[in-house]
Amino acid sequence: MAKSRKIDILKAAQKRFIRHGLNKTTLEEIARDVRIGKATIYHYFTSKDQLFFETVKWEIANYLEQIKTRFNNESFSLKERFQEYFLLKTKLGESYPLLFEVIKQSINEFSIERMAELHLLFLEKEEEVLTLVLQSIKNENNRFIDAQFSKLIISETTGFLLLSFFLKTHNNIDVTFLEKGKDEFLRKFSFPD
Repeated sequence: MAKSRKIDILKAAQKRFIRHGLNKTTLEEIARDVRIGKATIYHYFTSKDQLFFETVKWEIANYLEQIKTRFNNESFSLKERFQEYFLLKTKLGESYPLLFEVIKQSINEFSIERMAELHLLFLEKEEEVLTLVLQSIKNENNRFIDAQFSKLIISETTGFLLLSFFLKTHNNIDVTFLEKGKDEFLRKFSFPD
């Protein structure tokens, strides 16, 4: 029951933070959305900032589970698994909007230290998952996979994600952009079928 209550609070907080941002969201609103007292929120979280931090960490955990699901799908070829990963990453802003906001804010020179901390946590966790995946597929035929390969994949997909977002906000993207980006990613890293 306690874990379920905490998840309910995180889900409600996620919706409020997405809609109104950290500064305009109140714990009273979140408590009202979950139909609990504000004191119950304090049972799980010490402050609104901690609730925001934990909500983003919850999004990170959900995103990482999605990556693992895609890479563990043995009905897909290696290339198809990386294609699925690439598509998941390019939809980060839609599926995990708080996490995406953290990424955008942390590259801003005026970013809050906590945002940068969350972004680094995200990168570290994503690298751990990708490193495990890459280690499991490494063999004589995949000599190009080394210790830095996970970082290269993450920087490539994050760069594409941010560029896509920028172009979308300026209405300067055509429908084939995502497909061409995916094909270039798969070509660049030479994932076999």
